Amino acid sequence: MEKTIRITGKYLWIPITPGAKDSIVSFYMDGVKIQEMCIETGEEKPHFYAWFDASAYQGAAMTIEGDYKEAWFENIVVRDKKPVNPSKRPLIHYAPEFGWLNDPNGLIYDNGVYHIYHQHNPYGVRWENMHWAHTSTGDFLSYTQTEDVLFPDEEGPAFSGTAILDQNNCLGLGAEAIAYYYTSAGGRSHWSKAHKFTQKVAVSTDHGKTLKKLEESVLPHINEENRDPKVFYHEESGSYIMVLYISDDTFCFFQSKDLIHWEKIQEIIIPGMWECPDFFPLTCEEDGVKKWALWSADGYYCLGDFNGKYFQAEKNKEGDTIARYQLYEIITDGENKADRNFVRPYAAQIFKGTGDRILQLSWITSVKKDRNYAGILSLPGELGLSKTTDGYRICINPAKELAKLRSESFSEVLDEKEEALAPCFVSLYSGEGQALEIELTVSDARQIKGKGESCLKLTVFGTLFSIDLSSREIKVGPHRIPLNEEKEHHLRIYADSDVFELFACKGLTYAVTDNEGDSVSGSVEIEYSGIMGDIKLHVLREIRISE
Repeated sequence: MEKTIRITGKYLWIPITPGAKDSIVSFYMDGVKIQEMCIETGEEKPHFYAWFDASAYQGAAMTIEGDYKEAWFENIVVRDKKPVNPSKRPLIHYAPEFGWLNDPNGLIYDNGVYHIYHQHNPYGVRWENMHWAHTSTGDFLSYTQTEDVLFPDEEGPAFSGTAILDQNNCLGLGAEAIAYYYTSAGGRSHWSKAHKFTQKVAVSTDHGKTLKKLEESVLPHINEENRDPKVFYHEESGSYIMVLYISDDTFCFFQSKDLIHWEKIQEIIIPGMWECPDFFPLTCEEDGVKKWALWSADGYYCLGDFNGKYFQAEKNKEGDTIARYQLYEIITDGENKADRNFVRPYAAQIFKGTGDRILQLSWITSVKKDRNYAGILSLPGELGLSKTTDGYRICINPAKELAKLRSESFSEVLDEKEEALAPCFVSLYSGEGQALEIELTVSDARQIKGKGESCLKLTVFGTLFSIDLSSREIKVGPHRIPLNEEKEHHLRIYADSDVFELFACKGLTYAVTDNEGDSVSGSVEIEYSGIMGDIKLHVLREIRISE
């Protein structure tokens, strides 16, 4: 079907009905395609309205072509204001107003602001139509959400990538210009079916607010889906390094002196690691040892040394393969690494420009019914390098800024009376509509006092966390999260309407699980035996998101 609509306002409202028929819809001005969408075109009243900025076409006639019904077209409107789509959002996790969110991209701290870009489908609550969305924050307490900054075109959707400050003015746009490397995913849309995956660059000269694509690819097509460039400046060698996912479990390193011309310097194969690479140094505070970490989407990583030309990854104890570790060490249904249908952190990236602080965000794969969005960002975590009995490992702890969300606090000492014959019970909190931070410090009283089993059941808004110090694990929903052999365990849980985030073992264990009740209303209760320690509960303020 082909219809024409007169552009009489700034925004074209696009009706979206999740679950309706898929349609490829193209938009033309004077015979030139300006936009293509794969969207669900229902005939009934839309669930919500997406939009795009049509201000450049004021007064002109726009042609809309695609496999849609006339009833869907009749729901399209043009307005001077964006549509308002009321929808429940998480309280302390960032989520877009509407649309699908996945991989964080181009994270950079510039001019006092954390710029956060992410994969975004602004035309539905499923993976399609990959754009780069943009939000920014100075403190992780309040966010400014702006319009999308990178768009699909005839060469492909805008897949994941990275940002780097062009401090040496390689691109000739000034030392404050930011270069954004991304994958142009040719062939992943009807519009780009004649193209292949290539690596491209966009630039910003206004501190990340707007991005302009450069025409030429900086890396041509290598294979079917080479993607997700990670670019940084290596001070010691005076060169720029790109890490690129190639295929299966293969990554390549490239080197450049000018951010445009790249030479392949290494190919590395690491079984079990794939896509969304990150690469960064960490220094152990205990002994000053420095390690480079190659990170992949599932939270798997390997450690080693890097000299600007070659990454020497550490081997396993047998010395025959590269040692691979995982920060997200969750056992689900008897298998390590949660099934992809479970809520989990994914595709984490660190911020550039933060000095000695290594701050990381990940995509949390939470999809809730009756929401105008799908997918949220994790809380900001600070990475470190810990020395353990098994060697060096990456640890993650909540960023210090999150403490400023606390509004009021409660605490309780956990210590059985000597004469106790039954588990102890504590009702710590009851409330509605507020996210929580829960800090637990617990020890095995069985070992200390010679008592029986050592376990604690923590129920938060109807979700049960069963902490068993005898078997050294935490059970929640379908997950089992291992604990280490420390005598005293420190756990921190953030409870939000969509998910729970859990940090344990001094940051060596990190997990995300679904809040199946979709609620932050109810009580927090504790039942324990053979446990001694204390619990602190902090009621948290809601983050602020504005435009």
